[in-house]
Amino acid sequence: MTTKNTTTSTARQRSADDNLVKALSHPLRWQILRMINEGTSTPAGIARRLGVRTENVSYHVRVLNDLGVIELIGTTPVRGALEHHYRATRRAEINDAESDAMPDEVRRDMVQGIVREVISDLIRVGASDSAYSRADVHFSQVPLRLDEEGYQEIADLLSATLDRVMEIQAESLARMAGDETDEIRTEVALMHFPYVPET
Repeated sequence: MTTKNTTTSTARQRSADDNLVKALSHPLRWQILRMINEGTSTPAGIARRLGVRTENVSYHVRVLNDLGVIELIGTTPVRGALEHHYRATRRAEINDAESDAMPDEVRRDMVQGIVREVISDLIRVGASDSAYSRADVHFSQVPLRLDEEGYQEIADLLSATLDRVMEIQAESLARMAGDETDEIRTEVALMHFPYVPET
């Protein structure tokens, strides 16, 4: 009986992971899921932030909902129509094995999308006072020389760090319990990649 339950659980997890890979296989769906990971969102609100047509966003939101990585949590009447509110059920990330199973062009689009988002956020931060308002902000860049084992160790360390970052956020949200008076909005960007020399 235990073996059967374990097998069923493993099959369900594999199916959920496959759905996440399908969800992230389109660059716009990755961006949409990333935004819904930040908090409850609507297709119209996402479309405004991305500067794309609401109809296009709504289509991909339906795909994400069908794949089970987001869920509808309510509707609001707006000018004679219903605005749909969604929240994420999965984080917008995949593990190394799932990434390896992706076509190169899909993985490239995901990486380029992440880099564009980070660069855009950093430019905005650099132009404001927020990067200098606290002594404990962290910005670092460290060139490294590694063998394959060292590379994998760092990849595992960053993955574990991200897991802990998400746990800390969950603990913070529980402490705030809906009272956002003392909320501090921050962003964490973790990157580790092969060095590309200047040409």
